[in-house]
Amino acid sequence: MSLYCGIACRRKSFWSYRLLSTYVTKSRYLFELKEDDDACKKAQQTGAFYLFHSLAPLLQKSEHQYQAPKHSLLELERLLAKFGQDTQRIEDSVLIGCSEQHEAWFALDLGLNSSSSINASLQKPEMETELKGSFMELRKALFQLNTKDASLLSTAQALLRWHDSHQFCSRSGQPTKKNMAGSKRVCPSNKIIYYPQVKVWKRLSEEKLQKRWDWRWKDCSTLHPSTGPFLIAHS
Repeated sequence: MSLYCGIACRRKSFWSYRLLSTYVTKSRYLFELKEDDDACKKAQQTGAFYLFHSLAPLLQKSEHQYQAPKHSLLELERLLAKFGQDTQRIEDSVLIGCSEQHEAWFALDLGLNSSSSINASLQKPEMETELKGSFMELRKALFQLNTKDASLLSTAQALLRWHDSHQFCSRSGQPTKKNMAGSKRVCPSNKIIYYPQVKVWKRLSEEKLQKRWDWRWKDCSTLHPSTGPFLIAHS
């Protein structure tokens, strides 16, 4: 019995170490791509791209769920060329992760106005026909995606939205420039660096939520004297 337990513990330790080692290796690789524009551009050559249009991801229906198709750099360049777009638009892509084999994953929105190219956004119907998919609101398809795609697309959408709303410096008013990975934006005039903000939401238990609700609405039997019978919350 003790021998069996020892073998089980060693196996558990082995897989835990392997999982931790993989996580550390991936984290180091992503950090390198975020800090080195040349390395990130090189990673795009063998990487994969998830496409968006006005923050809606491209999805394809497969039986009872959706799948997020990936496109290579060569496929993306051919697509842009077919619609008369400059390949410089690829510089608007953002790094969202990588595989265990160090295949970098990027997200590119073809519907937002490009900051690195003079070309306007691409038309949605033509893109859907060419790509044989649909650009759907993520919240409508979130529970019909697998865990990996749901996580990646949520990260990509948040990062693309942040870049779209931070194209100008809040102090100088000058256009900011993103690095190749999209991990930051820099104002060329005053060298201020802007990083994507991450909001941490705390999930409340049902009991805490009920207590907060009772606290907010206690003693609310007063009628407003001028605007009618509206409840007023007193803390």
